[in-house]
Amino acid sequence: MCGRYVLKSPPVDLSSLFGVDIRDNFPPRYNICPSQPVAVIRQSEMRCREYALMRWGFIPSWAKGEYLSNLASRAMINARAETVLEKPSFSSAVKRRRCLVPADGFYEWRKEKGAKQPYCIQRDGLFAFAGIWETACDPDGGEIDTMAILTTASGADLRGLHAREPIVIAPKDFVSWLEADERDVALYSALMKSALPGSWSIHAVSKAVNSPRHDGPELIEPLAA
Repeated sequence: MCGRYVLKSPPVDLSSLFGVDIRDNFPPRYNICPSQPVAVIRQSEMRCREYALMRWGFIPSWAKGEYLSNLASRAMINARAETVLEKPSFSSAVKRRRCLVPADGFYEWRKEKGAKQPYCIQRDGLFAFAGIWETACDPDGGEIDTMAILTTASGADLRGLHAREPIVIAPKDFVSWLEADERDVALYSALMKSALPGSWSIHAVSKAVNSPRHDGPELIEPLAA
């Protein structure tokens, strides 16, 4: 799964990789948590690629009443690739509202010596998680855009750390992921797969990342022996 991640690249790097105009001057973030606003790249109603801010924690479009009364426990931060086309909560979004979630890394935890040890998992620079998004109503009746990150069974790199890993969309597949017609199921389904061996680098980090209150470059530094 993916429950915390990093986006430290500046807006100009996002603009270059994703081919979008980003006017926001957002700071680097080293401990992005569920329910927070996050940067995504999506197709606009005019079928143009655009940058947007969304809440991390997917809310189905049909959600109302009691479902919205406790969003902290009900919002879904991840969606399983194996069932995303079948689940009523996600099926419409994966067919029509796919997005890219810029990131520079993410965290996973493994139980070691009776305690959970966090690890930072990175690639060689900026990359994009596969995401889906939806517009729903918030508890006050206003509209809110929310998103979830797609996951699949871990590949060779992460299998010893966690059973699931977030799906990454390669730059060559950005167009297919964002623009494929809902009927092209085979096209976008083929992109929902684990990373090839050697894609990820992994190192232990400080338990300071466990607290959402902590945010800074020291969180991704390798833990001293």
